[in-house]
Amino acid sequence: MPSLPYNARHLAGDTYVVPGLTNSGFVDGLVIDTCEDEAPFAGVAVDRLVITHGHADHFAIGHVLREAGALVSVARDDASLVENPDINIRGMFSWAKPSDFLVTKLFRGAPCGVDDYLEDFDDSRATVIPLPGHTLGHSGFVSADGVLFTGDALYERDLWERHPLPYAIDPGLVASSLERIRATECTWVVPAHGRPVTREDAEEHIDFHLKQVRDIEALILDRLAAAHTTEQAIAMVSAERGLSENPASYWLAVTTVKGFLGELENRGQLEFFVRDHAGWWQTVA
Repeated sequence: MPSLPYNARHLAGDTYVVPGLTNSGFVDGLVIDTCEDEAPFAGVAVDRLVITHGHADHFAIGHVLREAGALVSVARDDASLVENPDINIRGMFSWAKPSDFLVTKLFRGAPCGVDDYLEDFDDSRATVIPLPGHTLGHSGFVSADGVLFTGDALYERDLWERHPLPYAIDPGLVASSLERIRATECTWVVPAHGRPVTREDAEEHIDFHLKQVRDIEALILDRLAAAHTTEQAIAMVSAERGLSENPASYWLAVTTVKGFLGELENRGQLEFFVRDHAGWWQTVA
């Protein structure tokens, strides 16, 4: 029986990263998120899977590991998304049922049972760090060896070139979580999509991510000096950020832009009103 996933890269002590479309962590039988492929974990003893958040690309083979005997833990706020990925899909469409054509593959996946919540997690191999914003229950993990797995709470600079408007439900919480990453003692930072970086090098990526959040806020406040409907605001931000015109990009942008609109309205920087049976947003003079 192999003791490690065959493609595991050593970072520190007992902590390894298993690279994939979603990076996975491995710490002496503890798995942090899963890659998309079962093969690296074939025959490897896994007793616990912890999931950063309830998007299907982060627990793609979770059901396989659980069937093999691993216990599964996720934050209470995201547990239902892991057990029933259709909740994510319905949520994007205001709980209406979308056609298959309209659903991004990132939210499709096999359901995975949840055995307990991260709020009760007590394991010497890793510590939970709440990092909400991408989802409500999004969490990071610091291994006992000082490696911080950040899930989708941090996007490295080069990822922004491919995904110029990353999905988020609450940009205010995103910014707070980035500062929490900055304040966390560690030697390595491992984002779910990207490459492991040293703590020193992570500083640049944290700053860049925060700047992107501020730039999007500034764009919205500038352009909404003239009132926009919700759809017009989504289209404007999507065009300015250079998004591709396809259903997946559109529906992900709907949630993300609404998150920015809600955050700015909550701060008193935007006002919302209804006119001609449409929702409108305008910058407060």
